[in-house]
Amino acid sequence: MALDMPCPAMPYRTANERGFTLLELLVTLVVFGLLMVTLTQGIRVGLRAWALEGQMGLGASGLETTDRALRQLIGRASPGEIRSRDGALTGTAHALSFVTTLPKGFSASVTHEADVSLLVTEGHRLELLWRPHYRRWIVPPPPPSAITLLDDVERLDLAFWQPAPAPQQGRWLGAWTAHELPPLVRLRITFPPGNARHWPDIVIAPMRELPAP
Repeated sequence: MALDMPCPAMPYRTANERGFTLLELLVTLVVFGLLMVTLTQGIRVGLRAWALEGQMGLGASGLETTDRALRQLIGRASPGEIRSRDGALTGTAHALSFVTTLPKGFSASVTHEADVSLLVTEGHRLELLWRPHYRRWIVPPPPPSAITLLDDVERLDLAFWQPAPAPQQGRWLGAWTAHELPPLVRLRITFPPGNARHWPDIVIAPMRELPAP
C-alpha cells in the first residue's frame, strides 16, 4: 500500500529572482531594432542629402564638396579603444576603413559614430560605405550602405605618413596597420584619360577636427 508522502514546498521566487523571460527578451530586441532603424534612417537621410549636394555641382564644385566631406570624416576619425586589438584606422594603397563621428548636419541635432570605408568600385565610382558603429552588437550587424561621392573615377591612391626621430626623416607608407592613427593621410583622386577634371592631393591630419561636445 503506497503511502501519501507530503511534497516538499517549492521555494517561492520573486520577479526579480526569475531573471528575463522570453517575452522580455523579445520586447528588448524589438525596441533595439526600432532604435537601430531610427538611427540608420537619420544618418542615411543626412548622407544622401550630402551626396545629392555633390551631384548637383558640376566640375570643381562637386570636387570641392567631396574634398570638404573627406576632410570632415577623416579629420574626425576615432583614435580607437585602448583595450581593443583592432586598429583605429586601417588602410591599403587604394582603400581606407575607420570609425568617425558624423557631423551634426548628417543626422538631426546630435552626432553619431559610424564605421566607414572609402574605395573605388569596379563601376569607377568613389563610394563611401557606412553603418552605425556599436562596440558590442547584440544582433548581427547590418550590411553597409553605399553613398556615391564621385562618378567616373579611375583610382584612389592613399598614403600614410610615418614619422621618424631626428635626425631621420619620416616617410609615406602605402598601407597602415598600426593601432594608433597616422599623423597624416594623403588621398589622390585619379580620373580616366580624357577626363578634364583634376584635383590636388588631399592631406588630412586625423583628430585635427574634433567633434563639438
